[in-house]
Amino acid sequence: MGDFANVEGLLRAQGVEYIRDRFRIPSRPQLSPAAALFACAAAAFLLSAGAAAASFLLGTAGVALLLLDACGFAPLAWAGPKETRTILIVPGTPAEEKEKPLFFALPLRCRLTRAGYFSRAEEVRRIVSAGVVALAFLLCTVSAGVLLLVLPPVPVFGAVAGVALLALAAWEWIRPAATGGPENVAAGWADRLAFPPGARFRPHLLVYSGDPAEVKYFLARYRGPLFRGRGVFLEFPREAIGSPAASVREGPFFSCRVDPALLSLVREAGKRHGVPAARDAVLREKSPGLFAMARGFSAVTLFPLASPPGPDLPFPAETAAGWAEAIAAAACAGGRGKGSVPDL
Repeated sequence: MGDFANVEGLLRAQGVEYIRDRFRIPSRPQLSPAAALFACAAAAFLLSAGAAAASFLLGTAGVALLLLDACGFAPLAWAGPKETRTILIVPGTPAEEKEKPLFFALPLRCRLTRAGYFSRAEEVRRIVSAGVVALAFLLCTVSAGVLLLVLPPVPVFGAVAGVALLALAAWEWIRPAATGGPENVAAGWADRLAFPPGARFRPHLLVYSGDPAEVKYFLARYRGPLFRGRGVFLEFPREAIGSPAASVREGPFFSCRVDPALLSLVREAGKRHGVPAARDAVLREKSPGLFAMARGFSAVTLFPLASPPGPDLPFPAETAAGWAEAIAAAACAGGRGKGSVPDL
């Protein structure tokens, strides 16, 4: 709450009106991934018992749940436990027939480390998740092969896969929630990105803890003012170094492609502000940007890459803040036109 208090103090000092909103979001344990793994485990044991048809149907349902969860949708979230979260919102110019709104998402805690990658624990979890989905696909394939008499019965494979998937399902049910990452300096830019109330075009600002689920519920509640909007997610950990990067794709499996027009606006705004050319980055994770793109919004994530030994110069936070301001100014210029991204 102290971090929110700091941001609120900055906004009040600038005379910026903001909204403190509350959401009920799913908490641990998450039902969708756990139920998917339990379904796949049951399918494996059914395959071991010789019920190939039931195994295939149940395994397919489990795979569908896993893929939906990986893409930012949780079909069973409504039935699970909930917790209340607080976010800060600075309302901007709402969507109009010929204008696209812009919103900046400023997490208090970064999901990216200072090196520009997801933390080691998150990376291990992502690899395990990819392996689980591959095993579930293999289970469905083997079940289909046995059902079609292409493969002989494979009770040993079914038993081994069932034990492994059951253990993973139990771990998914009991594992603790992910801890917060490093402090995000971008959250302190809220007052700089808030345009005066009388401005022709003002971006919306979202300041949240860093949990991607909060972005999903924010977009659902404010889908009217943000309709057809563009989101810029800023993750700049304190003391981060390295060259700037912009996501071009986000998502672990069927990744969403960043809108080329939004990417062009971001790059051109950086060029005008003297930002070194941002490198392309693919975020193989359930990122906040993925939650936005999966729901029809244009979104891009900006963050600093790792700085390996070499000629790369540090990327100062002040330069990054100026980059964000230049993006807002470019969108402001475009907002007076026909809703398209301006040719900068």
